[in-house]
Amino acid sequence: MRFPNPEETRVETLTAALIYLMSHYARTGCPRLAACIAGHLQCLSRHSDAAPVLRDVCASMYGAWTQPFGRHDGPVH
Repeated sequence: MRFPNPEETRVETLTAALIYLMSHYARTGCPRLAACIAGHLQCLSRHSDAAPVLRDVCASMYGAWTQPFGRHDGPVH
């Protein structure tokens, strides 16, 4: 899976996509969506144009979305 280069994508676009993916994940529990969410979190945590608070929150959430979890259990909070 290829994740977008942080410099090629606007912060707002990544954030909107992340919100969409998270809401869809809440309905389906699809592990592929969880992997996409983790990728977006990682990308935002490293994005030079993202606000420091957004980078910090995304970095702290990244680990929870990369852990394996059971069917429809969702990430550990």
